[in-house]
Amino acid sequence: LRALQVVPPSSSSLLPSSNGEGERTARRARSRGGGAAAAGVRWKSSKMGVCVQECGDGHQARCRICSAVVAVIFLFVGITMQFWAGSHVDDIPLSKLCEAYSGSGEWMDAGDFKAMTDWYGEEYGFRCTADQVPRADGHCDPTFQGIASFFLSSNRQATYTGRTDLMRYADIGFYCKHAPNQVSPNTSLTCIDNCPSNSPFCNPFPCRIWPSQTTTPESSNWYVAESLFGGGAIRHVNCEEKAHVFEDFLEAVFGQSSYMHSWYGEDVKAASREFYLTCLVDKGNNGYILTIGPIVSTLGGVITILTLFRRFHGPPWPEVGINLLILSLILILFGFWSISIGTVAEISEYAICGDPPPPVTFRGMRYDGRACVDRDTLGQENWNPFVYILSLVYSTYVVGGVLTFLSVVMFLGLVTGFTEHMMGDRFGKYLMSVNDIPNIKLPFPHHQTPAPAA
Repeated sequence: LRALQVVPPSSSSLLPSSNGEGERTARRARSRGGGAAAAGVRWKSSKMGVCVQECGDGHQARCRICSAVVAVIFLFVGITMQFWAGSHVDDIPLSKLCEAYSGSGEWMDAGDFKAMTDWYGEEYGFRCTADQVPRADGHCDPTFQGIASFFLSSNRQATYTGRTDLMRYADIGFYCKHAPNQVSPNTSLTCIDNCPSNSPFCNPFPCRIWPSQTTTPESSNWYVAESLFGGGAIRHVNCEEKAHVFEDFLEAVFGQSSYMHSWYGEDVKAASREFYLTCLVDKGNNGYILTIGPIVSTLGGVITILTLFRRFHGPPWPEVGINLLILSLILILFGFWSISIGTVAEISEYAICGDPPPPVTFRGMRYDGRACVDRDTLGQENWNPFVYILSLVYSTYVVGGVLTFLSVVMFLGLVTGFTEHMMGDRFGKYLMSVNDIPNIKLPFPHHQTPAPAA
């Protein structure tokens, strides 16, 4: 019984002796985990998790590795979605827009433009320019400026400034081969008949550009929202495909015999190439904003991953990672703003009509004049292919941006922990904890209340 008796240690036995016996005794007790106090610490540690309390170096390393793996997965998925959406928001196929406009994805070609210019030349007399030779009737064939002004008549920026170099923002009718199914069955009624001669601004579409232009009665189409200040739906179309249509247009216009200076194949290709480069420059600022954020996020994440290794655990890598991650947060939020301006304004022109009876919605159009995105002109439930892709691109960028944002926050947590530890090691001896504040003796005496007079 005497051997099993537990004798509580006295206060004197816990004091450090000259040979450090008390300290060794306490260290052995902690290493064995004996006693109620040690058991309580182990139980509390298992309840709260190894990353919260009593977390050893091995546990900390595993926690950082797990957090880094999750952050890398979020970052990879997020930047992939952002890169795809950022590169496609202004690169939608022209066939999708023409399919929504006329029910067919075919473009205008050189034969269509030749038929259009021949009819214009026969039906209307044009004033000759300095580089044209008049015909026998004293008139000349239509010029580039004349046709460009017509297709830019729905663009107020071009109309009121007289600019004809904005064909990359021409009306959809310039790019699409077929006329919409809603045009008049009277083939002699063309777009020119819908525009008053005394008004420079006109938006006659949908209409037939020339009498023999065909429609697609077997296919349904959708109403396309109107854009008065340029851009709009045509801005999001692939530049290479628009340049191809523009090249066919130049071949039809400048291939006429009435011009004194003939245009050769290389001249047409040079003008088409200039059109293509100008279109890319117009979209370059938006593409740069949408892609620079994921790039900086990737750099910050890579540097943060490197800090998990001993070789890169010291300065300056953690500080560089923090700076890049903070910068990427700002760029991600700025990217949200940029893509919202470029797409939300276009998408908001349409309405989700559902299945209300007429006259609330009739043949793809609401009573208030807004085009339906989920109803075609035949009244069938069918989504506008162009708006569908534009909405998909926008939502993909937003979801990818949220994942990238979360990964950046997780990376910041990894690097910030090291920075706080480093600052404590370097400047801890110069700092003072809160517990030491009451022990400070002020250099001036305490204020004492005078004793009351007897």
